[in-house]
Amino acid sequence: MRYLSPILALLLAARLTPSATAAPPPAAFLEQHCYSCHDGDAKKGGIDLTALKLQLDDRDAFQTWVKVHDAVANGDMPPKKKPRPSEADSSRFLADLDKALVAADESRIARQGRATFRRLTRVEYENAVRDLLDLPHLEIKEILPADGSRHGFDKVGEALDLSHVQLARYLEAADRALDAAIATRVTPPPVVKRRIYPTESFKFHMNLKLGSAILLKDGQPDPIWPVAKEKHDAPDMATIKSPDFFKLKQSVALLTPNLEGWLKSMTFAPMFAGKYRLRLSTWSFHWNAGKIEPLPAPQAVRLYVHPRTLGYFDAPSLAPTVHEITPWLEMGDEVIFDPASFFWTGLQIHQRKGGGGLHVGPAVVVDWMEVEGPLYEQWPPESHRRLFGDLPLKPFDAATGLKPPTHAAPVQKLGYGWPKPWEIPPGDSKPQPLVTVASPAPLEDAKRLLANFLPRAFRRDVSDAEIMRYVGLVQQRLEKKDCFELAMRHAYKAALTSTQFLFRKEAPGTLDDLALATRLSFWLWNSTPDAQLLSLAKQNQLHEPETLHAQVERLLSDPRSDRFITEFLDQWLKLRDIDATDPDQALYPEYHLYLKESMLAESRAFFRELIAKDLPAVNIVASDFAMLNQRLAGHYGIKDVVGNAIRRVPLPPDSHRGGFLTQASVLKVTANGTVSSPVVRGVFVTERLLGRPIPPVPPGVAAIDPDTRGATTIREQLAKHRTDASCAACHLKMDPPGLALESYDVIGGYRDRYRSLDKGTSGGFKFPDGQGVRYKAGPPVDASGETAQAEPFQNFADFQRLTVAKPETVARAFAAQMITYATGAEPGYADRREVDRILSETKAQQYGIRSLVHAVSQSRLFQHK
Repeated sequence: MRYLSPILALLLAARLTPSATAAPPPAAFLEQHCYSCHDGDAKKGGIDLTALKLQLDDRDAFQTWVKVHDAVANGDMPPKKKPRPSEADSSRFLADLDKALVAADESRIARQGRATFRRLTRVEYENAVRDLLDLPHLEIKEILPADGSRHGFDKVGEALDLSHVQLARYLEAADRALDAAIATRVTPPPVVKRRIYPTESFKFHMNLKLGSAILLKDGQPDPIWPVAKEKHDAPDMATIKSPDFFKLKQSVALLTPNLEGWLKSMTFAPMFAGKYRLRLSTWSFHWNAGKIEPLPAPQAVRLYVHPRTLGYFDAPSLAPTVHEITPWLEMGDEVIFDPASFFWTGLQIHQRKGGGGLHVGPAVVVDWMEVEGPLYEQWPPESHRRLFGDLPLKPFDAATGLKPPTHAAPVQKLGYGWPKPWEIPPGDSKPQPLVTVASPAPLEDAKRLLANFLPRAFRRDVSDAEIMRYVGLVQQRLEKKDCFELAMRHAYKAALTSTQFLFRKEAPGTLDDLALATRLSFWLWNSTPDAQLLSLAKQNQLHEPETLHAQVERLLSDPRSDRFITEFLDQWLKLRDIDATDPDQALYPEYHLYLKESMLAESRAFFRELIAKDLPAVNIVASDFAMLNQRLAGHYGIKDVVGNAIRRVPLPPDSHRGGFLTQASVLKVTANGTVSSPVVRGVFVTERLLGRPIPPVPPGVAAIDPDTRGATTIREQLAKHRTDASCAACHLKMDPPGLALESYDVIGGYRDRYRSLDKGTSGGFKFPDGQGVRYKAGPPVDASGETAQAEPFQNFADFQRLTVAKPETVARAFAAQMITYATGAEPGYADRREVDRILSETKAQQYGIRSLVHAVSQSRLFQHK
């Protein structure tokens, strides 16, 4: 069977011309095995091979021939019910077609390049500005428009355009960053240090008034404030308004979760942005209609400023415990206490018979919260010094006639609860004099400061001529009567919105060391390279294999690699879509914020563990451990996991967990708020984890409508849907993993039966306070099926075993996803040989995840453009 050799010669000759010559397809093989289903009459899957030319410079034709190649190579075609070609015939057909496809793709890459010139994503921009200016808590990405996405990733150059709207937003973001970086006082803000008691907060008072909280003294209910059994039993409102009551220094125990309008404010809102030391004393107990009893496990509490969680903490049973964190707080951020592990069951305590006095359930105690800050290591802060060095800050002299500096809003903005009529707000509330950076030699200082700033901003050496262009901007502003600080701000803003900062420039061919440093840091840190990377690059040492390996190790060990873990998982596994749907509260009442954030923490900790321990790639699909805390372990039905901290937990043999596919975060983003869909989950697994793309739904094919009553199973609906011949080929690949995952509901819980709001038996679940639920146990779940290779499975565990038996498939798919993320381009057909080399290099390590990261960094795909 030599029918492709002349075609290959034509294609190789055509590499020197803009258009490859159309050649006849390999008719003998296709006529014998393919035309009966893919001719002009049948045209199954929308493909007519009799009309398809081997004109591989045409993008659509090329992609169709790749599908033909892969369908034969994977054994998908011819269908299992049709006569199969001999192994020798298939091998010859695939070998010749492979040579033609590689030649055509290499010709395209030679003409167009592999990865296109691209700008920074909004996450990369935020991180780059943070690291450049030493502003680790700067929040500016939300100012910028959402990035385009291709192949599931934001980092692909083809999707990252730059419009005038985006440029205007970059200008706004740069202004916000400079506001945060530049000091506006000669001396640091005064430090607040005080202890705050819940009895100082009006929101705690209202919970006491309604019987949803308990006033404690020496660890027991305080008789001066008896817990109401009915609304009319509450103490007189005049008492709660008394200044003497606000001066009590006592603990309060909460019986209900936070609800909008009932947030437990700690009555502290900073007057100055900065780091604050927060110390919280908390504990828990079981409230048994007036008696304090021990709990079998701790409760979890949270401190937050909307919408940002500052931290989760254990509230141990009957054991007051002090927790300390040092978060960054913005001016006016209101610190809120949240009994995170509490469930909302539909009624406030005071709306139930017996109120708080007869309530039975867990209680969380707030003893006090201490505040100290803002805390600065030096003044002016490092962010200011990176812009102005050691130039002094002096009062601005309006008599000079110069335009004054532009500073952020004054510090008098306060959050809820300030000021109290009997207490002066902490900090310096008096207006400060306007100060500015003073320079005795503006243009000389501008040149010196810009010569230091621009190479770090542009990630390369900068010529004197380029520096002088920016000095020219300063001079222009000085001539227009800007003060020195304002003129320099104009130049810095120009640099932060220039193409040199916004775009990653890589010349075709082998990357030079500076481009390699930039590609590496934006891969593993999502940010600009640091001084060590740039130093190695300038010495032309970074490309050396040993040096590059050591730098990958250093970057992965640095806390900034958490950015890589978060962003890669958010894009690869779509974890950023976790809030795209809200689970139906009637069907899934146990879903709440603490569970959701535990879900995300599990996935990130799991991937970190795979990298740290270089665990085999098959752990993506099945593992013998999970990363759990108490809340998530309870959700999964795993015992003896106590406390809020995520830790590695070995899984019992009968566990239904292990690998990303059984993690609640992944299961949630692949379902809607009411039902799971084998189609959605099947496409996700097939494309993201098995590396087999599924084409878009053909026009006119109706979607499956979810049955929220639980009266008709998805399997029953899907069986009817598959009767459409145009759908059958794709469903053969994507339905098996989707059906196997039917044992998991929309929030990742394991199930034997579907939940229903219509017919069924009682669900049986109750909350810790004894309240029941509305949903019922509906039809039984059937998670059986067979793979595209006709391998039967009875449940998801069977499907896992079939999948991990082919470790190279999982490793290849993961490597392709990592290459796309790292290089900004999906591996093309001609890149498959390099992917094969990466897999061969890591096979001895069982395709360890860290080994794969190293192999990608050393690959031609990463080091070339």
